Amino acid sequence: MAKSAKPLATNNTHFTKKEIEERKEQEEKLKGNDNLVYSLPAGLTTKKEKDLYNYLVTELKASGILNNLDVEILSQTVASIIHMREANKLIKQHGLVLYREDGSGQKNPAVQVYKDYQQIFYQCCMQLGLSPASRAKLSVINMNDKITKEDPLLKALKGDDTE
Repeated sequence: MAKSAKPLATNNTHFTKKEIEERKEQEEKLKGNDNLVYSLPAGLTTKKEKDLYNYLVTELKASGILNNLDVEILSQTVASIIHMREANKLIKQHGLVLYREDGSGQKNPAVQVYKDYQQIFYQCCMQLGLSPASRAKLSVINMNDKITKEDPLLKALKGDDTE
């Protein structure tokens, strides 16, 4: 089974300069617009959902990776977090085991709900680059881009004399 392709910004595979330029060009063509991703989607109705969505997009805005195609995955991320929190409240309130009148116990169904939504959340995080490892890769790439753009020697070699 082939590995799924990662965006160039989060990829640590060695590429030639030509491959990097071609990949950046292709990714930019596919990226699309970002005019809708920073507005609240209509499906979010509660204050908790809206606040959480705004928090996520605000935190991710600096990375420049979001676009309109990410609205649904962000909404799914919000829903999974909300449901995990609700399940966690029930677990804290009733415990991990529920006891019947006859004294027998059973696993609190909220534990499975929490586990299911945690898995959804994890998948969303991987797709959005929310893991610490993904953020670390993005920060290194952003720092390298900044250094490259500011390097006077590289500017001179490229013929960029806008200073």
